[in-house]
Amino acid sequence: MRPPVPPPAALAVALLLTGCATNAVRVQAASDVSARGREAVTATAAYLDSVEQRRRDAAAALVASDPSCLPASPLRIQVPMSATAPPASLCPEGDTPAPGYTVLSIDVGTSPRALLEPRVALLAAVGDYVEALATILAAPQTDVSAELTAFAERVGRVVAAAGVPEVDPATPRGQGLIALATFAAELAREARTAGQVRALVDERGDAVDRALAELRGEVEGWGRTAARSADDLYGNALFRTYLRHRADLTAEQREQLVARVFAAREAARTGPARVAAVADALALASTAQADLRAALSGRLTPAQRRAAAKLNLDRIARALALVTTIARPL
Repeated sequence: MRPPVPPPAALAVALLLTGCATNAVRVQAASDVSARGREAVTATAAYLDSVEQRRRDAAAALVASDPSCLPASPLRIQVPMSATAPPASLCPEGDTPAPGYTVLSIDVGTSPRALLEPRVALLAAVGDYVEALATILAAPQTDVSAELTAFAERVGRVVAAAGVPEVDPATPRGQGLIALATFAAELAREARTAGQVRALVDERGDAVDRALAELRGEVEGWGRTAARSADDLYGNALFRTYLRHRADLTAEQREQLVARVFAAREAARTGPARVAAVADALALASTAQADLRAALSGRLTPAQRRAAAKLNLDRIARALALVTTIARPL
């Protein structure tokens, strides 16, 4: 016996409820990803502000500790090459260091901002892209123009404003970023046609793979070396300053100087771990968008599509939350 055919009104209500449920899930996912993206950008800015302030304070303490030093950047200080070196001023009087000393330059302006800030901005942009892919995976005919327009605008702002410094179009990194910006712009133009979006993602979506891999490699390389070197320099120089002048300082002055030494050493210890959080977030974002791209070209049931969309929305939200941790004590 054939099952009864639902009346048109009942069918319409069922379709409406299904659409409302899909839209509700989409709105919630968009809210989560957007909120995590804003938090990541804000947390990064706050962390970088604190790094720069700490380094300015440390540089000021160094300059003020010895009348031979001038408030210049880079700050040139004399470092003894052995324990038997005779006493000398902290800063050299000319281009040549005192006998038994070598000159060490400290760039007061050194900051991880130029490395981390544009990369976190690009990560937030990839969040818009992942959100768009997840949406058309779960509901293939959905309009994702808002997400893809936001993706293109964010990528374009970072590249156009030279957020990643010294980008040379002739280098692999420059080519990767330009390819990403071009891909994002083309997606935005075709955003209202889901089929064309899927075709572009299938054909040229590896531009996102390459850009994220390049950015992650740069962040990891920087984290292995420069992430702690500046704070190491400040900590060691402040410690030498303390040794030289502790007998002439009051207890309060010694306490202030020691606090700066400990702050620089703690920053040197935790800096690489904070940078590693950004590298891990880039890897997680890369996995999310690659998995969605594969799912869009695969033969999945509607339930499998929705599950893949949710999984990768969760991944990009976790990636952005991971970046937020850099502003917190480790």
